[in-house]
Amino acid sequence: MIRNSLIVVFLFIRFFTFSQVLTQITETDYTLRIDSDSLIRQLTLWKEKDSSFYYGFKYSCTKFKPLTNALDLSEEIIIIERLLKSASDSIVLNLNTIFIGYPIEYEDIFENHINAFQNSVEWQNHVRNTGKTLDYKLIRKIMLDSNVYKPLNDFLETMGYYIIGFETEKHGFATKENLKKAGLSGQEIIPMPFMVWVKLRKVL
Repeated sequence: MIRNSLIVVFLFIRFFTFSQVLTQITETDYTLRIDSDSLIRQLTLWKEKDSSFYYGFKYSCTKFKPLTNALDLSEEIIIIERLLKSASDSIVLNLNTIFIGYPIEYEDIFENHINAFQNSVEWQNHVRNTGKTLDYKLIRKIMLDSNVYKPLNDFLETMGYYIIGFETEKHGFATKENLKKAGLSGQEIIPMPFMVWVKLRKVL
């Protein structure tokens, strides 16, 4: 396990070292991008036009072809950290929101998400009482209480922030196919927001 982890870290460091970071700056955005044969990784920070600090960022991975291995957010954090460091001399951060993708986009986050709702007494009671229906407030509460985005939260804590909640949009349910890929029967009722805004607060 340790050896595999070291290989992953080495590959990410090697990838970053030999890939050019492209930078684009406007009055309100600061974008850093790394291109590879299979995908584009992009981090865009934003601020108000007359402000000196950036209050949010979006991280995305655009795939050109199917990947051999699914993405893990815990591994992508290595790239996010290095992109932020490469811009650290040019920007001042005062973050309160992040858009980093919804649970199915990352294998480790999807697993956390499934476990959160499978193990939630509140959600199981909701399903028992109302069937396959959505309760947006409950979904956000369970995601926060279960620390679904734990790799992100752990990283943010090193920067002096922590997750205080989520704003979610375009809700549905995990598909039978996705559930089976995750090792389940496919009959489970797992709600799925397809847009997730992470709300942050500075550690006092």
